[in-house]
Amino acid sequence: MKITAALREMWKSKGHYDLIVAGAGPAGIGAAISASRRGLRVALVESFGFAGGVGTQSLCPIYFGFGVDGKQTTAGLSEEFIRRMDDLGAATFFLYDSHEVPEYTKIGDRPLTTKVLLDGEVMKLVYNRMLAEAGVELFYYTHMAEVFTENGRISSVLLSALEGNYLIEADTFIDATGNAQLAFLADSSAVSVCSADDGMHNSMFFVVDGVKDFDHDTAKRIYKEARDAGRLPEKVWPHFGFATLLKRGMMQIAVCFDIGNGADSREMTSMELGMRENVFKVLDFLKREVPGFEDCYLTATPSKIGVRTSRSIVSACDFNADTLMSDDFYHPVALCRRIYGMHSNSTKSFSSSWTSGAGGIGAVPMETLISAKFSNLLAAGRCIGSEPRLIGTFRMMNTCMTLGEAAGLMATVAKKHGKSVSEVSYDELLPFLCENGFILKA
Repeated sequence: MKITAALREMWKSKGHYDLIVAGAGPAGIGAAISASRRGLRVALVESFGFAGGVGTQSLCPIYFGFGVDGKQTTAGLSEEFIRRMDDLGAATFFLYDSHEVPEYTKIGDRPLTTKVLLDGEVMKLVYNRMLAEAGVELFYYTHMAEVFTENGRISSVLLSALEGNYLIEADTFIDATGNAQLAFLADSSAVSVCSADDGMHNSMFFVVDGVKDFDHDTAKRIYKEARDAGRLPEKVWPHFGFATLLKRGMMQIAVCFDIGNGADSREMTSMELGMRENVFKVLDFLKREVPGFEDCYLTATPSKIGVRTSRSIVSACDFNADTLMSDDFYHPVALCRRIYGMHSNSTKSFSSSWTSGAGGIGAVPMETLISAKFSNLLAAGRCIGSEPRLIGTFRMMNTCMTLGEAAGLMATVAKKHGKSVSEVSYDELLPFLCENGFILKA
C-alpha cells in the first residue's frame, strides 16, 4: 500500500531508523542487537510486553539443536546468550538427548553440543539487558497495523500502540515475526502459505509443580495405554512428551496440540479454546493415573500458542532439499540438522509420511533471507524463504537467533556501502560473520 499525503497528515511519523525489526523472538533479538552494536539506529517492534518468542511466550525454555553429531554448530549471539544465562545459574545441559533429565549443574566453558535447558523468567531479563546494552529502541506492547511501500521498497510501518497510531520509517526492514506478518501486510504476494499437508501442528505446553519420584518408563506406558483406550483427548501426542525443569519437581508437559492456521486470528482463537480445555483434562489424568503426579498442581500456561509453520517470505532463493543435502555449502549463514517431518498434522502419528532424517549437517544460504519482492526487506527465523517441509531444520531458537544475527549484519553492510540489502554480496558479508564468531563449516 502506498502512503498518501492525507495519511501522512493523519499519522505523524515518530522517527526514521536505519533498521526496523518486527518481532522480538530470538531471530528479532539477534537482528536488532547485531545491527545496533555496529552503529545502526534500530527499532524493535513487539506486540507482547517482553522479548523471547516461543521460549518465553509459549513455555518452551529449551534451546534445541546447538550440536549435531557431537559438534557445536551455532555460536555468535546465541552462544553469548547461553553463557550469560549460565553465569546467572539459569542454564544447564540435559544429561542425554532425551528431553527428560537436566544435569542441574552449570555449563561452564564446555562447548554447546546438545540441548540447553533455561529458566524462562531469567530469559526475559537477559534478553532485555542485551537489547538495552546494544542501544536498541524497544517498542513493546505495539502492533503493526499497516505497511507502506513505494517503488519496490518498504517505506514505513503504521504502529498501533497504547497511546494511539503513528508511523515509523526506515531504510531497511527485517521480518522476524515467524508468520512473515510484515511482508504479508506489505503485499500478500510477497509471502507463501504452508499447506496443512506440508505443515506441523501447533502446541500448548503447560507447567506443573509437586511431581515426586516418578518412573519415566512407567509414566510413558500408562500414558500410551490411556491414549490408546480413549481416556485422553484425541488431540494429544501419541507419546508422553515432558521435560523436567530447573526447579526439582517442576515439569513442562508437552502433549496438547491442534491443527490450524497459525496466521489466522479466528483459527488461533478456536485452537486456544480447545487446547486450554485439554490442558485440564490431561492434568486430571496425570493426577489420577500416573504415580508421582498425585499431588502435582498447575503453575503456568502459555501466553500464546506455539506455532511451528504458517507463512514464509518469497525469497531470492528458497531453501530446498537439494540445498539442505548438499555438502557444498553455498553462502552459509547458519548450520542446521538434516532432519525434518516431526509434529505432523495428524492425530494418528507424530511424524509425517515425508519425514526425513538423513543425518549430518546442512547450511542455510544467505539468499533465503532476502525478499524477492522488496529490495530493502529481509526475513529471519522460521519465516525465511523455504520449502515448507524443511522449516523443521532451522526453526529452533538458537538457529533462529543466528539467522537474525546474519540479517542484522546484512543491514549493516548495506548501510556501510549505501546500497539495498538485496544488493549485498556474500563476500561483503563474510568478514562480519567471521568477526561475530559464526560457525560456517561442518
